[in-house]
Amino acid sequence: MLGSCVSIVLWHPNRHLGGMCHYLLPTPSDIHSEKSHKYGIDAVSFFLAEMKKHRSQPSDYYAKVFGGSNMFLHEEREILKDNSTSQVGTRNADFAKKILGENGIKIISEDVGGTLSRKIYFTVWDGEVWVEKK
Repeated sequence: MLGSCVSIVLWHPNRHLGGMCHYLLPTPSDIHSEKSHKYGIDAVSFFLAEMKKHRSQPSDYYAKVFGGSNMFLHEEREILKDNSTSQVGTRNADFAKKILGENGIKIISEDVGGTLSRKIYFTVWDGEVWVEKK
């Protein structure tokens, strides 16, 4: 289930290799934080290490990106006492697009933003992803 979190799905169409992550924030707020796959930077680093183990290149994969909703904009404005918001969902989605681009991974599909949650289903045998919005 995704709200402001983002899921990146990677798929190697020729070798039928795939992976999926679900991260909470792009990066840890503390530079000395322990590595954790709840951060986008660590999840993508893990993906890249796995690609190397399988002797494949990032550009061999396609990506699909989901989530990044800003479900609580009204509540954020109330807490912040002004019209600004932290827009965690937007930051998460922007991070995914940026880091995938920096690593030469083409995004072929995305369903990000908005105010609804998403449930995604990934079939590893063919790389297909289905999205259910709530």
